Amino acid sequence: MTVRWGILGAGKIAESQMAPAIAAAPGHELAAVSRRDLGAAELFAKRHGARRAYDSVEALLEDDRVNAVYVATPPHLHARETVLAAEAGKHALVEKPMAMTTAEAREMIEACRANGVVLTICHYQRFNARHQRIKSLLEEGAIGQVTAARINFSDRFPPQAGFWHHDPEISGGGPMMDLGIHCIDLLRYLCGRVETVAALAETLVDSSPVDDTATLLLRMANGAQAVVTSHWTTANHQPERMNRLEICGTEGSIRAAPISAKDSAGTLLVSTADGIRDYGVEPGGPRPHVALLEAFGQAVSGRGPNPIPGEEGLAGLAVVEAAYRSARSGQFVALQDPPD
Repeated sequence: MTVRWGILGAGKIAESQMAPAIAAAPGHELAAVSRRDLGAAELFAKRHGARRAYDSVEALLEDDRVNAVYVATPPHLHARETVLAAEAGKHALVEKPMAMTTAEAREMIEACRANGVVLTICHYQRFNARHQRIKSLLEEGAIGQVTAARINFSDRFPPQAGFWHHDPEISGGGPMMDLGIHCIDLLRYLCGRVETVAALAETLVDSSPVDDTATLLLRMANGAQAVVTSHWTTANHQPERMNRLEICGTEGSIRAAPISAKDSAGTLLVSTADGIRDYGVEPGGPRPHVALLEAFGQAVSGRGPNPIPGEEGLAGLAVVEAAYRSARSGQFVALQDPPD
């Protein structure tokens, strides 16, 4: 089965990552794109070989050639557009954050289930080759019982004209929704369910209606403690060193950076009593977006499981919502499983 993609929101992320990944993934092709500015949509289509360009989501969803959509519009549109896609019989790959709220996420899941289409969330970091190696190492007990983890995904991102990220009606929040959601999903992928959350979420530097600095303390279901930092207030001149993951256990530790590489490149060091093992990946390694598309294609053709189902996106959003409740109340917040 060929997955014939329609891109909803043919903007920066689609330009730099998804359209090239579609071109590189066997059995995938870009059939159509949509953007409010038809001229811009047509130029995007020409650059990436799409046959059709539209100026509305509804028009693209009427295209019978399209059988799957990549939802890359701002977060406040994800729920509506995913539901429309499901009702049109299109499978959906949705950018992070999945939605503005867990209530919206449930609506998306129910709509896709009711219409028999696959809903996958674009947490591409699960397909970073180094992260998949970490998961295997943890499953093998390479560092014993996991007791602690730290993950940072931060940068300097003040309000800028033309960017919607500091508008809570569009973004749903600050760096916790933009960057922290990746950290939370990666921790859940590697270390399991989050059980309890405490958080600080504050606006420290810029005049913004959203938080610009957030720190989370998480208790995982196995008792391990994790710290997530996601800031728009820290100048990051060495992302290959600063945006990093550390996992510690009773028999050793794992360090990896950067967490956001689009070609899996970076360091991965495992330290135990036997010494230090280096599993680093050189530049030009496996591309997570391509691997995610290949797994998505297997799912929609019935030959494999959904790689990152909507329920995973819902669980990550539940952690974010609990963190914001904790930041407001100053209290620990317990999570239910599945999320309430």
